[in-house]
Amino acid sequence: MSIRTKLMMLLLAMLVLILFLALAQGYQRSLARADALFDQHLQARTQLLFAVAPEALPKQQAQFWQRWQGDTLVGGSESLLAKVPPQGLQTINSQGQRLRIATYCRQIDCVVLGEPISERFALSEQLIIALMLPMLLGIALLAVFISLAVKRALQPLTLLSRELKTRAANDFSMLCTEAKASEIKPVVDTLNALLRRTEQAYLRERYFASDAAHELRTPLSAMKINLHNLLQRHNDEDAKALSLSVDRLNHLVEQMLALGRTSSQQWQDKLAKQSLAHICQQLIAELYPQIAQKNLDISLSGECREVIGEPFTLNVMLKNIISNAVKYTPANGRIAIHLADRGDNIELRVADSGPGIASELRERIFDRFFRVGGDSHPAHIPGAGLGLAIVQHVIGLYQGEVQLKQSEWGGLEVIITMAVQRETLCSD
Repeated sequence: MSIRTKLMMLLLAMLVLILFLALAQGYQRSLARADALFDQHLQARTQLLFAVAPEALPKQQAQFWQRWQGDTLVGGSESLLAKVPPQGLQTINSQGQRLRIATYCRQIDCVVLGEPISERFALSEQLIIALMLPMLLGIALLAVFISLAVKRALQPLTLLSRELKTRAANDFSMLCTEAKASEIKPVVDTLNALLRRTEQAYLRERYFASDAAHELRTPLSAMKINLHNLLQRHNDEDAKALSLSVDRLNHLVEQMLALGRTSSQQWQDKLAKQSLAHICQQLIAELYPQIAQKNLDISLSGECREVIGEPFTLNVMLKNIISNAVKYTPANGRIAIHLADRGDNIELRVADSGPGIASELRERIFDRFFRVGGDSHPAHIPGAGLGLAIVQHVIGLYQGEVQLKQSEWGGLEVIITMAVQRETLCSD
């Protein structure tokens, strides 16, 4: 529940409670005052009956009056009273209802006049409601004014929330919301300070890996040349192990560079129609020496429309998926790549007959540098642990979805779903 809603409910609850108590007290006092006025009016009419003929009484009151001379009833309703009541006002039960009667006497002559209390209450309530109705309407009008006042008072907070909600994830510029209110200014100042620290941390994290990887490429290239020369002279096991370690380090550097280059800002202006089938064909041709060496049965089936994407990011994503399948599928194994249209989306499935990934590890496999079994991978295949992290990062730019399942051959099946049409990449 928003602060505005809570504040409105609290203020309205207090207002309704106070006004309810005021209206209840006013109702009781008004009812008592009206009752006193009706009694005065009843007494005045009773006195007038000495000079007014009974026929002048309204028909509805004809049954509620009597005239006595001494103890003898000389006119009026016989069923009202059996004897002369004391002079003044009193409440009685007569003729099946509650009556308020007034008695006025002059010497031995007495006049009694009554009226039903129910009619008195009905008339009193009508008068009181007519007086209190403007107050009730005033409550509704006051509620509207309170709502507008609360909305205006909380407008800086609303503007701050709107600005934060529409801000891109990588936008660390200072907040533009004016903070004149003493309650809002510390919040804006604190958020601006936090944005400055976050920007510095973000830039350090973002550029450190790519800068370090870029700087490592030159010495790694020199190391590979020197190792090649060393293997020509000393083709022993230590030299071969060192060469494999350098290859692994070079692969890690390339993956770190690829991860650093998959940024929405870099590729936003390069969106165009791309054929995933064509990219898959190129990658299969590029990886064919490894496929042929392991005698793998690989297939590419299905058709799908062209998608709006950027060539490098799509190539990196698909290469990591297909190369992982080639890398972890044992000799004489199978790999199936299938493309399919799903309405506004396309679906890519890459299934292999490799060792697969246990279901409890499929969430962690997207973490950077995480590998099943750590450095001692069950398949004894070197890797950096960045492949699927890059896949998830790229598919996040396209606001797609990646799923891992067990393939029909017991290996791993990677399922990618992404929209056919896109105008922008998601901020990374």
